[in-house]
Amino acid sequence: MNNLSKTTLFLGCFLIATSLFAQFETAEVLGTVRDSTGGAIAKANVTLTNQDTGIQAKTATDENGNYDFFNVKVGRYTITVEQSGFSKFTTTGVVVNVNARQRVDANMQVGAITESVEVTGAATALQTDSSEHGQVIPTAAIAELPLNGRNYADLALLSTNAVKSPIAISFSASGTPREGAFNVNGMRSTYNSFLLDGMDNNSFGTSNQGYSSQLVQLNPDAVAEFKVITSNYSAEYGRVGGAVVSAVMKSGTNEFHGSAYEYLRNTALNATGFLFSPAVFVKPTLQRNQFGATIGGPIVKNKLFFFGDYEGYRQLQRYLNFDSIPTMTDRQGILPVAVVNPLTGVVYPANTQIPVAQLNSFAATVLAGLPPTNGPGRSNNDEALLLIRDYGDKFDAKLDGQINDRMSAFLRFSQRKDLQYYAPDLTGPSGGDGNGYIHTIDQAASLGYTWTITPTSVFQARLGFSHMVAGKVPPYLGGPSMSSMFPGQFQGLPTTPSLTGGINTQTISGLTAFGRQTSNPQFQNPTLWDPELSYSKTLRRHSLKVGYQFLPIRTEILDTNPLYGQDTYTGLFSKPTCAQLGQPAGCTVPADNTSYSLADFMFGVPNQVNLGSYTIINLRQFVHSMYFQDDYRVTSKLTLNVGLRWEFASPLYERDNNYSNFDPTTNTMIKATSGSLFNRSLTHPDYHDFGPRIGTAYSIDAKTVVRAGYGISYTFFNRPGSAQEGINAPQALFGVFSQSIPAGGPVPASFLTTGNSFTTNIASPAAFNPALSNVVYTPPDSKWPRIQNWFFSVQRQLPKDWVLELSYNGNHSTRLPIIADYNQAAPNLPGQSLPVTARVPIPTFGPITWLDPAGNGTYNGLSARVEHRFSKGLYILNSFTWGKAMGDSEQALESYAGYFQANPQNIRNLAAEKGPSEYDVKLNNVTSVVYQLPFGKGRQYASNMNRVVDAFLGGWQLTSINTAHTGTPLDVVYGATGANIVSSLSNDYRGQPFLRPNVTGSAVSQSRSAMLNTFFAGYTFTTPPASAPYGNVGRNSFRTPNFDQWDFSVDKNFRIVERVRLQFRAEFFDVLNHTNFGIPNTQTTSAAFGTIRVTYPSRQGQFALKLIF
Repeated sequence: MNNLSKTTLFLGCFLIATSLFAQFETAEVLGTVRDSTGGAIAKANVTLTNQDTGIQAKTATDENGNYDFFNVKVGRYTITVEQSGFSKFTTTGVVVNVNARQRVDANMQVGAITESVEVTGAATALQTDSSEHGQVIPTAAIAELPLNGRNYADLALLSTNAVKSPIAISFSASGTPREGAFNVNGMRSTYNSFLLDGMDNNSFGTSNQGYSSQLVQLNPDAVAEFKVITSNYSAEYGRVGGAVVSAVMKSGTNEFHGSAYEYLRNTALNATGFLFSPAVFVKPTLQRNQFGATIGGPIVKNKLFFFGDYEGYRQLQRYLNFDSIPTMTDRQGILPVAVVNPLTGVVYPANTQIPVAQLNSFAATVLAGLPPTNGPGRSNNDEALLLIRDYGDKFDAKLDGQINDRMSAFLRFSQRKDLQYYAPDLTGPSGGDGNGYIHTIDQAASLGYTWTITPTSVFQARLGFSHMVAGKVPPYLGGPSMSSMFPGQFQGLPTTPSLTGGINTQTISGLTAFGRQTSNPQFQNPTLWDPELSYSKTLRRHSLKVGYQFLPIRTEILDTNPLYGQDTYTGLFSKPTCAQLGQPAGCTVPADNTSYSLADFMFGVPNQVNLGSYTIINLRQFVHSMYFQDDYRVTSKLTLNVGLRWEFASPLYERDNNYSNFDPTTNTMIKATSGSLFNRSLTHPDYHDFGPRIGTAYSIDAKTVVRAGYGISYTFFNRPGSAQEGINAPQALFGVFSQSIPAGGPVPASFLTTGNSFTTNIASPAAFNPALSNVVYTPPDSKWPRIQNWFFSVQRQLPKDWVLELSYNGNHSTRLPIIADYNQAAPNLPGQSLPVTARVPIPTFGPITWLDPAGNGTYNGLSARVEHRFSKGLYILNSFTWGKAMGDSEQALESYAGYFQANPQNIRNLAAEKGPSEYDVKLNNVTSVVYQLPFGKGRQYASNMNRVVDAFLGGWQLTSINTAHTGTPLDVVYGATGANIVSSLSNDYRGQPFLRPNVTGSAVSQSRSAMLNTFFAGYTFTTPPASAPYGNVGRNSFRTPNFDQWDFSVDKNFRIVERVRLQFRAEFFDVLNHTNFGIPNTQTTSAAFGTIRVTYPSRQGQFALKLIF
């Protein structure tokens, strides 16, 4: 029987099983009904009533006195229990959280049924029936806590074991932070899974297009509740190794309710900033307007409800940016060290002007087009305020209908449009290195149907659809071509208006790149369907659950960059030999690589040229998921949660079989063909991803619960956009041409200078030459990443609505993808100075991007959570984590924007890569507070004050989030040049290795101001010799400064009429204006090494008015 037949049989057997279930966005309410002696009461009638919609559900207790309501929507409920011979039991204000198993027990008193015993908030605050570990963020916190940018997903950082991902942080104008990106339990942010109303809400791009981890980004005023599950996920959750973030959109009720608001931020409300230079520039400017509205209510009371929201966003900002560019003296051809013109052999002594006739004409034009410097030296000598413009609009609409007592349905549609403009880092005709125009259009729809067949069995069907169009184009797109601006030069570069404009990328070691951004233009447009079926059945003490989901994913991609070409200069040719300097052999030549690289540019001698072909591919993938879950109430104190999940995520393949792979057994490229899944994907499908989940919850007493769990999960679809077999030779080319000159000359006749370096057809599929291309290799037996996670916790309910939880979380991840160069060159032998092309193991090929599933990671974390559930106007949550994340690799495109990705320096020695993960934060503490001052109408004190006095003294509220954590890891590297180069790759997301230097010394204490210029004081870094280019610096062995920020809001509510109030909000982020330093320059060969020229944002303030009804 073939694999397809096996899968079909498995599906068939599975779908005819007697019980299927998926919780989707709903919860479960269960409990036990007992008499005053503790005896079970059977056949008692239990009614669950939604206090906002009036919709009821009814059931009866079994012989053990247990009852169970499945598929309960989040909200506030009343539970009524009736039985002959007993007084009626009623409890109100039962809050049901998303995906919870909420226990509400009832103790019946003997009496007439006409008598009533009423209890308020009888639901336990402990998780006595579930071993999932996570955090529920209540509605009050979502709506009231200060959120910079109003991204509700940022509240996931209130959980233990969660930190903000580096890719969510931007220190420069060209960096674009990724919304909803955070690392949980030391895992990559792409291993989180987002759900909205129970449906898949992940952004299925293969890189960072769309700039969000979730597709639909709900307005916080539209979020009913959300939950962050960080460990021991139920078997219903798949594609997850970090956290499950499950959000629920609000629904309409029997009363009309909603809000209208505007948040205003401008320059006057913000602090200047620690690095601001008032003698040179005006204060950075910011204008932001964020406005919107929500409304919900009944269409037919108790039957049909609606809810909708809209939010608009308009922002203009000028961002302080630092660049390192040639000095005005440099531009005159006067360099501080002696250089040699490799084309003529003439040596120009230090501080001697190079004749203009000796300069490459293109280089002279580019230098003339640079802005003048406004700072000393070459390091960070260009300080400028750069423009960011961001216009966005989004809306959501939802209908909920109760068809009859046993059937209900909902329909939701969401759309987001966003257009951003990022000005070039460098102004003027020689600039353009920026994101330019970024566009995103997201659309998503969900349809759900629920049928309660009997009180103990429920069927559900869901269908989701989403589509995203996201990409970017450079600032000068459509301008004159390079060949028209420089007649007779740059033949071979594109001339079509959809690609031309500005100058192509000029990368000079130690300096800011000139010209266009290499990864521009590009786009990724994923489309997803999400059908799900479910059915539930309660059997005595067992809640049995089985479910099925199918995800077909289609993604249209353009990502073959640099489409406009890139010239790279690393000082390989202009550094003179001892003989050329007239010195004896073995003399010391000054180590000023930036000057030599700049001289290479001036003389027009690139050592590497890159060019990509314009190729659009259409990726395909499909995922089958099935699971079984049994939540077994063993005794009144012990619950077992046992599950098994099976996932089959197909390998990626291309719609038209435009797929290829490198074959290391024959050193050739193989092409995909029609037929089997392997023929199309060139990767063997893996049908063996089974993930067992087991957990337990044991109640030691009524106020103490011990919980533990272990599970295995898998993730998929986490490759960067250009590093996969669809964008591969020969159908799509990344042309790479490297050249060399023997030490001291002569110049080979084939040597290509700037301006005529693209005449080799390196990006023409018809002229494919593997030695001049960057191809991709994925081992055909590759498997998806596998994560084992475990936890142990003790929860204790304390007096007055306090809960304490102490936890240990751990995981071990394997088969993590590492991106490296399969054709990485061997180091030169002592005394040798061979070019990289002469040292590669496969000389017929250039660099080979290798997607190696060999990465490993571990995490161990101790945490303490103290929570005061919202009561008497007070909510407090404090989450403390002491953790350690270790590994040998990072997720591609998850480094700090503009900083180095910690790729392995030597892919054949992964043991040397083991070190702290980029996401390792040793100590992290987050405290969040919502406090309604107890004065005024409806408050604890002076509740009867008159309207005028209440307008001044009543209705005040304070909210706060304080985040403090230790520094994050830094990878110190050096810019390899000449004989030290071991790879021709020039982009970290395609596997470029970053080599680490040698180091001696130890850290010395220094002031914060001194740290700005000598961050690595006390250490001495040296570049290793070419025969041993891998230094002794450990991976991620240094750390950034610590971080501490307090966000604060003061709010005043003015009651207009009984159900209408006006709220004024004053929010301040980093209210104390405590400067948090950013990332220092970590490249030892850069003129800016060890300097910090970026900080986290200084104090930012905004005012808001919100009408709530």
